[in-house]
Amino acid sequence: MNKDLLIIGCNGFVSAININNGNELWRTKLRDGVLGGSRGSDVSVLIDGDQIFAGCSGRIYALRTSNGDVLWSNDLKGMGFNEVALARQGTSVQFVTRVESSGNSSTT
Repeated sequence: MNKDLLIIGCNGFVSAININNGNELWRTKLRDGVLGGSRGSDVSVLIDGDQIFAGCSGRIYALRTSNGDVLWSNDLKGMGFNEVALARQGTSVQFVTRVESSGNSSTT
């Protein structure tokens, strides 16, 4: 993989960003999620050589690092439609999740 790439997952998309100038090189919309949209969907990404694995809306995808083409996808039937955590032996993974608060907080 090109060391000048930052791969991000956001709102149902996977994108490659050039780390030297911030320019977006490509963007791939993952398949529509539940109720017809992937908008607002958290995306987990894991890079392994020339492939990117992405998890979104209860599905997993393999994308080509060079251009974002989808190589394959799996609907993970029967596992629901939530965030997908990814891991491979020998790789480090950061998983970001959203925590919503009721807005009623007190400090002591």
